[in-house]
Amino acid sequence: MTRFRLADLTLLEQVVLAVSFVLFGVYVLDPFFLERSKALAPEARNFLRSVTDIGRSNWMLIPAGSLVALALVLRRTHQGFRNAAGYGLIASTIGFVFVSVGGAGLIGNLTKYILGRARPKLFDTLGPFDFQLFSFDPDHASFPSGHATNIFALATVLAMLWPRGKVLLYTVAAWIAASRVLIGQHYFTDAVGGAILGTAFPYLVRERFAARRWLFEPAPRGGYRLRGERTRNWLGWPGTSASDRAPGKAGLFGNRRPDSLGIEGD
Repeated sequence: MTRFRLADLTLLEQVVLAVSFVLFGVYVLDPFFLERSKALAPEARNFLRSVTDIGRSNWMLIPAGSLVALALVLRRTHQGFRNAAGYGLIASTIGFVFVSVGGAGLIGNLTKYILGRARPKLFDTLGPFDFQLFSFDPDHASFPSGHATNIFALATVLAMLWPRGKVLLYTVAAWIAASRVLIGQHYFTDAVGGAILGTAFPYLVRERFAARRWLFEPAPRGGYRLRGERTRNWLGWPGTSASDRAPGKAGLFGNRRPDSLGIEGD
């Protein structure tokens, strides 16, 4: 049996497939889920409104930025290898969260105001495919969903750090993204676009962090892994055993240098 792979398609076939999915989503799925949202019971709508606020970026970014600054200050004021390496680990971990979630959210916000897609409340007059480029009008800032972008970015970051929790994390993210659709604030394709952006951007950030050996490093069998065997064991990373330990690495903080997990580049 031949296995289908997207990479086997020609560029033209990939474009046709992508355009077909987009048109199907906009003209079929978006109106369908908009109608379903209007038919929700008041109790369900109230529940979803309480769920949707978790997708705001404020509670993610403000504490993260504050903790990064605090860890950097403590790292410079507390002498000794273990203190410096420990605070470097804290700063690089929270910095990874901040850059990933904040960067994805910034791109999402710029995109939605540049594209200017009309929100679902304007569906009856404008339809699902109305765009006003550079309108900078909240009523024309539907794609992508900011909540979906933020929460999927956070779920992806946490899943990279805690692989065993990825099913739980993405389930919560899917609920929050779906709540934006079901309360009528976004179309289905807005939520999907935000989920794709929020999932993809942290991988780019991880690649840049690993290139400077901040928090991540290349894995022996390809891909990336957290630095520090004890940290990987504590978070339940698969394949973390004594055989994985490279010469010169020591415990939780990796190499015997204060900057081995942290902020200073190579």
